[in-house]
Amino acid sequence: MWSPDKSGKTVLRGGIGIFYDSVPLDIYAFNSYPDQVITTYNALGLPIGPPVRYLNITGQAAESNFPFIDRKLKSGNFAPYSTAWNLELERTVTRWLMVRAKYLQSHEQDMITLQSEVIQNQPAFVLNSSGWAQTRQVEFTARIGSASPRQFFFSYVRQYAYGDVNDAGSYLGNFPSPVIQPNLIASLPSEIPNRFLLWGSYGKLPKKITLSPHIEYRNGFPYQPTNVYQQYVPVIGPQNRYPNYFSADMRVSKDVQVNLQHAVRLSLTVRNLTNHFNPLEVHSNLADPQYGNFFGNYDRKFLFDFDFLY
Repeated sequence: MWSPDKSGKTVLRGGIGIFYDSVPLDIYAFNSYPDQVITTYNALGLPIGPPVRYLNITGQAAESNFPFIDRKLKSGNFAPYSTAWNLELERTVTRWLMVRAKYLQSHEQDMITLQSEVIQNQPAFVLNSSGWAQTRQVEFTARIGSASPRQFFFSYVRQYAYGDVNDAGSYLGNFPSPVIQPNLIASLPSEIPNRFLLWGSYGKLPKKITLSPHIEYRNGFPYQPTNVYQQYVPVIGPQNRYPNYFSADMRVSKDVQVNLQHAVRLSLTVRNLTNHFNPLEVHSNLADPQYGNFFGNYDRKFLFDFDFLY
């Protein structure tokens, strides 16, 4: 952190680090998972060829040239890690206005992936650590107001996230996925190219009422279409995405003084005030007659709660 003047109104911050990820225990239990036997059928419901048994194999990572990794040559010797750095400039323009610009970039290496392969003429599902992902993000934030009862924040984020989508965590766990697709390099499931966010609070209203709005507008998450065999279909052109997300929430609260030391805060929260359609799922299979239709949604919701203040 560095400030070029004594006033401290301009601050430059930055950082860089290497971050190691943990390896879940289900990775080491993968060899003991039951083998999958897959039978393919035609449109008439008749099997196409004999059933195919897939073995579960945990691969072995190659010797790393990275100076902070020292691993033995054995199966499951995975060491996923990421290198990340950020640079941030903050400027206090006036007592009631502060602006901030931030850039972040990270690169993940040795991500654990799961995909089907043929090992010595035997079909198998292979755990390996050949995955990678890259994220670049720019963020602009503004704070309006100098005191917490009347303070608002505005944020805009521009993001790019690309890499392997066959993360092993998507298939293993308490409820393993029965369908394992061939690997694909595409936009990561969490990528949001554009996101606008406004939040804050406005107090000192009549009868000590406080309003706390929260408004979010962003691009929808990406999704990958599949074919009749439930295999990923590479996208030519713009990435398939859910519709743009919009949610306007409002919280109205009032403090009721019980005595000199205690109070009760009564709150009424309205979520998705405009009842905007924000789907949770999509028919993504090209063979599905409803392909491209979105469904599932959280409608407008009212929530009443209270807190004891000491």
